[in-house]
Amino acid sequence: MEDFPGITESARVPLDIPTRPYLNDHCVDGQAVLPAVEALEILAQAVKRFRPVTDVTAMTGLQFDKFLYLAPDADRLSAFCDISVYENGGVKAVLTTRTQSKKAALSRVKAHAALIFPQQAPLIPTLALDLAASLDGVCFSVQADKIYPDLIPFGPSYRNVALLHVAGQSAIAEIRTPAGEAGASASQQLGSPFALDAAFHAACVWGQRFAGIVAFPVGMDRCRVYAPTRPGETYFAHVMHVRTDSGLLIFDLRIYGRDGCLFVACSGVRMKDVSGGKRLPPQWINIPAAADQTTGLMAAGCDALTVIELTTVAPFADKVLSADESKRFENMSDRRRRSFLAARLACKRLSRILSGNDTETDPRDITTVYADKPSPCCPLTDGRSAYACSVSHDDRFAVAVACTGRVGVDVEKMSERVLKSRSFFMSAQEEALGRESRLGEIETSVRIWSIKEAVTKALDITLTDAWHRVQVRSVGSAESRFQIDDQDPCTAVHAAVGQHVFTLVCRL
Repeated sequence: MEDFPGITESARVPLDIPTRPYLNDHCVDGQAVLPAVEALEILAQAVKRFRPVTDVTAMTGLQFDKFLYLAPDADRLSAFCDISVYENGGVKAVLTTRTQSKKAALSRVKAHAALIFPQQAPLIPTLALDLAASLDGVCFSVQADKIYPDLIPFGPSYRNVALLHVAGQSAIAEIRTPAGEAGASASQQLGSPFALDAAFHAACVWGQRFAGIVAFPVGMDRCRVYAPTRPGETYFAHVMHVRTDSGLLIFDLRIYGRDGCLFVACSGVRMKDVSGGKRLPPQWINIPAAADQTTGLMAAGCDALTVIELTTVAPFADKVLSADESKRFENMSDRRRRSFLAARLACKRLSRILSGNDTETDPRDITTVYADKPSPCCPLTDGRSAYACSVSHDDRFAVAVACTGRVGVDVEKMSERVLKSRSFFMSAQEEALGRESRLGEIETSVRIWSIKEAVTKALDITLTDAWHRVQVRSVGSAESRFQIDDQDPCTAVHAAVGQHVFTLVCRL
């Protein structure tokens, strides 16, 4: 049996908790409950008063066992903090309440939240800043007016996620902490509670979208407050689904400032449906069939592929650029910068994937541009160059692919404009394909254009050369056939997302 450290000191500290009006906005089934983040602050303050040397910014073994309901008309809440000091210097704190039975002279103690402030700060897995600066994959974006109250039924004080993007394994939320009466006071140990609370909202929305459940936090393994969040500020939460275990959704989450400074990191955040299946997500949040077709591009034989939506690129993304990347970035217009950043983030993700899912290398040490030519590159994180790389972007997406052979990728938005220029890039036979295709002239023409763009990148030739040397023989929704000069026919693979078409050619 594992040896537990002995207890050297213990105490039950009475708590007189003011139930400020904003707490009434944090409701479950119409009744106000104390938020988990408020419980953390209450315990941190109690322990700091009892044992001032304790570092309350580092926490392990956090549990949120039972809701602490708030009486509608009461302005104070009586509770206790049960404190245990261990031989190893750790301090355990439990938030409890005591109720008296109406029929018998018995009192019942109920534990609502518990945690340990360890002697040494817990190790939380590192996440390179470029991985936190965007999402990988086609996203579902949700505005605040749909998050609240459709997905998170809280009142105005707790409607602090301004914009949320969720993808297959992650979410990014823009969070605005409130100022005024609901803001953090100077006495608070952990900063504004609203930033972490809103990060839980992001995880809850992810669970509704991808797991079909409305999940609330019930605990976490480790939490570290590196710097206190402040009222009236904007933060960015990165939430990553780690696994699902016996009905629990397990997340890691981090909260960053606009400059990329890490404020809070939590690992092993456990969330579950606490309603017994009574609370269900609305139908509109459910994942539609075939929402993301880009993964099908991997069937073409490339070694790695990543897609980033431009709207998910965080304001601090420029902090991940290498010296050569920064030189190019500085000379760009604001309009061009976001596309450039998204492309660099995509290439760095490829580099990490191909390097055994390396999440620790400093992104500034991964250079995805050549010093003497405009084409992108995708070195391994140890600096070796083993893969060819291709990048493309439009007004919504940046896509990057890597392959041991020649590879080209393109993404295009559907537009009638392609018909006005088809005489430049399409032969008479290709124009006939467009007129006869069941896809329609626009979709067919966009695919033909996209094939020639992709071949341009794969062969490192000019677009004009590709217009003349590449002959598209057939066009399909998911695959097309083409020839380069008089060589054997090749296959181009397509994926459609909304009004955008991705095209991949590789190993030419």
